[in-house]
Amino acid sequence: MSFLLPASPQAVSNGKKKVALKPGHGLMDWVRFKSKIRPSQPRRITQQELGLHNKLGDVWTAINGAVYDITTYVDYHPGGAEELMRGAGIDSTDLFNEVHKWVNFQNMLKEFLVGYLVQQPKTTILKVPGQTSLTVPGSGSQTSLTVPHNKPIVTGPLLPPAPKFSYDSYQTERCFTLIVYGKIAMSNKIRRSFFYGTISKKAIRVFIHCLDRKFLLDLQLFAEFQKFEIRNSNLKFELVIHKQQEKLWPSEGTHLSNSKTTYSEKFNNLESFEVCCTENVIVTHDSRLLTFKFLNDFYAIPPLGSHVFVKNPDKNSLIDKKPYTVYDVIDQSTFQLLVKQYEEGVMSTYMCSLQSNQTVKMQGFDHFIDLNTLHKNNNIVVLAAGTGITPFYRIMKELSANKLFKDHTCSLMFYNKTQEDILVKDQLKELQDKIVKLDINHILSQESWSGLTGRIELLHLKRFSSESLFLICGPKLFMEKSVAVLLEKGVSKSNMIEFNG
Repeated sequence: MSFLLPASPQAVSNGKKKVALKPGHGLMDWVRFKSKIRPSQPRRITQQELGLHNKLGDVWTAINGAVYDITTYVDYHPGGAEELMRGAGIDSTDLFNEVHKWVNFQNMLKEFLVGYLVQQPKTTILKVPGQTSLTVPGSGSQTSLTVPHNKPIVTGPLLPPAPKFSYDSYQTERCFTLIVYGKIAMSNKIRRSFFYGTISKKAIRVFIHCLDRKFLLDLQLFAEFQKFEIRNSNLKFELVIHKQQEKLWPSEGTHLSNSKTTYSEKFNNLESFEVCCTENVIVTHDSRLLTFKFLNDFYAIPPLGSHVFVKNPDKNSLIDKKPYTVYDVIDQSTFQLLVKQYEEGVMSTYMCSLQSNQTVKMQGFDHFIDLNTLHKNNNIVVLAAGTGITPFYRIMKELSANKLFKDHTCSLMFYNKTQEDILVKDQLKELQDKIVKLDINHILSQESWSGLTGRIELLHLKRFSSESLFLICGPKLFMEKSVAVLLEKGVSKSNMIEFNG
C-alpha cells in the first residue's frame, strides 16, 4: 500500500500505476481539507475492532502501531481505492514499507488518528519433560518459567543455529582487547563481519554484524582510554582499547543488561546518528558523490548492500526520510553516497545542495548481502541501471580484494540513457584492471554509438548461462523488466538477487 503524494518524483520512479483523481483531490487539496479536521482523543484499539473497518465508506488501517481512519483519504489516493484497500482493516505496516516507508504518514494522517493498536493476551502451551502441560498466559514476546530441574523454558521463535557468537577478552598493562568470535558453519567460507555503534571515552555500544545475525556489545568501561583500534578478520572481531595509564584493570568494566545478546537480521532497530558532509563532488550533470564523516563518537563499517536513511530536516514535509545505498566506505569514520538529483525531488535536492561541514541526521543500517551466496556460483552477472550501480561498486571491490573469488567471472551490464549519464566510469575501469575476469558492458537507450543500445532484452543476455547468479538493481520498472527477461531465459528465481530501495 502506498500513501504516495500526487505528482511526486517518487510516484514516477517506483512504477506504480496512478489513477485519475477527481477535480479538487490533489495534494494541496488534501492538506487544506485535513487542516479543518479536529482530531479526536486517541484510544486503545484491538485487532478485532480494527478488522471490522474494512469496507469502502468505513476504512481503518494500522501503521507502526497507530490506527488511522482513512475513509476520506480514499478519494485522494493517487494509486486508487483498490490499492489502498489492500490495507483495510489490518496492520498495513509491511505493505506501507514495501514502497515508501520514508513518507511522513504521521503528519499526513495525524488528524485522522483513532488510537493505538493493542495486543490481546496470548496463551502459550509449554511441554515440560516429566511434567504435565503448563498453560502460561502473557502478552509479551517471551514467556519463561523455571521447572524443578531449574532449566528455563522460553517461548517464541528460536534463532537458526548459525552463526553463533562468543565473547572473550584479555589485557596487558597497555591494552584491553575485547573479542567477538562468529562461529559459522564451515560451508560459509567467507566470514566477513561488519560493525556500527558508539565508542566514547568510557562507554562502548556496538553491533557486530555477521551473516544474518547481530551481536550487541554494550558496556561501561572500567576507566577512560586513550585511543582504540579495530581488527576485523574472517574469524573474529577485535576492539583494542589503549589505556591512558599502563596498569592492569580489575575487569573491562560493567556489561549492561542487553550486552552479549544476539539479534536476528529481522531485528530492524535502526541506529540514529549524525554525520558531517565533508565533500560534495559533481559526478555527472545530475548526480553527486557525497562524502560524510560520523559525529559524536559514532563509527561504522556498514554491511554490504545496506542503506542509510537520511532524515528530512523539514518537519512539516510529508516525506520523513529517504533510503540511500552506501556506495563506498573509506574507513570506520567516513563513507560515501552516490545521489541522483531529480528536478522536483525533495530529498535529492536537499542532498545535492549540502555544503561543506553541514550536519545531516541519519539512521542505519537495514540489510546486507552475504558474499557466501556469491561465492557458491562461479559466474556472476550484474544488471544495473543508473544509480542502481551503487550497491555493486562496493561488492565488486570486495570481490577484487578476496582471493576466494580469483576463479570467478563477473559481468556488468550497465544501462544508461547516454554516455553523459554513466556513473563512476573511471572507478569501474580501475576495478576492471584489478579483477582479471571482470567484463563491463555499457548499454545506452537514448544515444547511437558503437556499443549495445536499447533497453534490457533477452538478446543482451544471450551469452550468459541460465545457471549464472544474476544481481539486479535500478528503477522499479527496470527491475521488473529484468526479472521478466530472466524468467523468459529460463533463470530460476533462486538465481536472482534483487536490491530494492
